[in-house]
Amino acid sequence: MKNWFIKHDVLTKLLSIMAAIILWSYFVSVQNPTRTVEYRDISVQLTGVDELYNSYNLKVVEGSDATVNVKVSASTSRLATLTASQIKVQANVSDSITTPGTYEIAYNVILPESGMTCVSRSPDAITVTVDEIDTKIVPVSVDLSDDAPEGYRYDTPVLSVDSVKISGPATILDQVSKAVISINTDGATETINNNYSYKLVDENGDAVDTTNISRDVASVTVTIPVLQVKTVPLEITISPEDAADSISTSISPKNVEIVGQPSAVSAVKSINLGAINANNAEDGDTYDFDISLPTGVKLTDGQPTSATVTVATSKDTTKDYTIKNIKLNDINEDKSADVSLETSSLTVTLIGKEKLLDSISADDISAVAELASSDLSDGQHTIGVTISSPDGTTVSGTYSVTIQITRSEDNEQNTN
Repeated sequence: MKNWFIKHDVLTKLLSIMAAIILWSYFVSVQNPTRTVEYRDISVQLTGVDELYNSYNLKVVEGSDATVNVKVSASTSRLATLTASQIKVQANVSDSITTPGTYEIAYNVILPESGMTCVSRSPDAITVTVDEIDTKIVPVSVDLSDDAPEGYRYDTPVLSVDSVKISGPATILDQVSKAVISINTDGATETINNNYSYKLVDENGDAVDTTNISRDVASVTVTIPVLQVKTVPLEITISPEDAADSISTSISPKNVEIVGQPSAVSAVKSINLGAINANNAEDGDTYDFDISLPTGVKLTDGQPTSATVTVATSKDTTKDYTIKNIKLNDINEDKSADVSLETSSLTVTLIGKEKLLDSISADDISAVAELASSDLSDGQHTIGVTISSPDGTTVSGTYSVTIQITRSEDNEQNTN
């Protein structure tokens, strides 16, 4: 090991390093030479901003974020502890600005210690743009992302405020056309109610830079009623009810489109216009009815508010029925007489409305032949028949049947 130290002259080298350190420390502490260091991107602090606004109603709209580079000369020891954050750069905007425009403003470099000197700066001045502060009222509009689903409709949005007041540089405010609220309505089937922020846009719909703009309200409450749309038929009531088959009606229009809250619309199956008295109606009569709607429902735009009902009365027709249920009614009976009905059936013609006649069967018609056997002799006799038919029909013609009366001696003796 000793040989290694001697061979590499380690001791001499260590003594040389220590001597260099001692000499450098002496030089710095005693000689302390001057050096120059550049500090970059130092933010410029604008002063006089309040005076500019209070005196001339002006505000800096560009240049407030300016930065500069400075070179500082000082002793080595002082520069060793100097940081960029300790260097202040200030520019007074109220010294020479009185009107809107763009200006080149000189700035001051303030160093934290005496003995430090700013030997150069870049740029020599900063550029600021000032503008007059103004206010403006702009309308608020709502932009829906999607149309309503089929069977629904979005009603006119209701806003907590219809306009907003904005303040800022006049040239910026001149660009603002309106405040727009964008709402996602994809698949919405229930009323929308929420608080929304808005963006300021120009006449082309492009967003305006609002960095220097203040507003009186930050958000707006929007309510969008979601309404259901439905087509329902119109109908008419015929009175009295048993006369409904005697007339038919046509309604123009047959249907109308309604809109309203889903709960109200879903409950409407049809709309009744009113009643027509069938006993007073004549063929071809027309009746005008206003279309009255239940609460919570209204007609969609363009729908008629009244309907016309045209009446057509059914013409009487005839139909034949073969009846076999014929009864004999002997009002003055001769107990010795044997009375038999020779006619097995009758063809009876009824007059009435076709629909009513089609609903009647032979069993609904009765036939009664009335006789007084005590007044009739033996043999064949033709007697009249009384036909009874359902209400709304009339029997056409007269009808009769043939009977046979027979008396035997045994019957006569038994009677005596």
